[in-house]
Amino acid sequence: MRILWTFRRRLCVAVIVAAVVAVSSAVVLVGSRTHSSASLSVRPSSRTTQTTIRRNSTNRNALAPTSTSKVPQSALQRQIDAELAQAETPAAITAAQRTSVPAPDVSTAYPSIATADRSDPSAYAIAFVTELLDTNYAVASREGLLAWAEHEEAPNTLPGVPADVAGKALVLSLGDPDLPGGSPSPVPSAAQWVAETQGGVSQSVTDVQAEVDPDWTQIISQGWQPHDPLMTVETVTGTLTVETKGVAAPPQSFSLSLTLGSAAHARAGYGAVAVTDWTLN
Repeated sequence: MRILWTFRRRLCVAVIVAAVVAVSSAVVLVGSRTHSSASLSVRPSSRTTQTTIRRNSTNRNALAPTSTSKVPQSALQRQIDAELAQAETPAAITAAQRTSVPAPDVSTAYPSIATADRSDPSAYAIAFVTELLDTNYAVASREGLLAWAEHEEAPNTLPGVPADVAGKALVLSLGDPDLPGGSPSPVPSAAQWVAETQGGVSQSVTDVQAEVDPDWTQIISQGWQPHDPLMTVETVTGTLTVETKGVAAPPQSFSLSLTLGSAAHARAGYGAVAVTDWTLN
């Protein structure tokens, strides 16, 4: 099990179950967690209810620590931190250390996310995913997108992630999904990007929505706290429409997991740690 690029729900749910049992048999996961492990994969992107950005972010913030120095070193905290650190594989760490990422940059095609969206996790998630997926391949470049991603990154502060790769997590999750610990990415490979450009392809997203991942909420509610007080996981869904030379294909629903944290590069508020669990239906 590998979590170098982001918080992996299935792993961490298993970790906290084991830790809770080991630390105190009186602590039981909410709702007895009756779903099977398969049910912890990406949920269908179609939803019957609408959730507002403000309500989601309020729920998450109510569970967040106030500062990194106040993370309680309880038996539960130490146990889960140790399990998470042990889950990192030498292969994933070595691959990340050997892989370079572009310098942070913005452009006309990929501008910096507005300051107003950086104070709310769901607002940031919607803005980030919209900019990530809205693409006219004829005028945008893959290199420009990855440089923008590095501009928007937040370091991965999960236990076991070395400092020299913490700031690479976002770009590697997008640009190198085949590395150890990787996950499907919405960003085409370099060869695929060229093909899309030559084919006159563009894509746009609508009805983009974000909510705090319920598995993240559950783990936080059990008493474990991230070392980055802004770290959270958002499930983002929406509709993707692809056009080829002006002819639109049937819209498809998408879903992904976006891990957020404290933005790097001297910006306040949220940044993106990693994109995982990309699904297109």
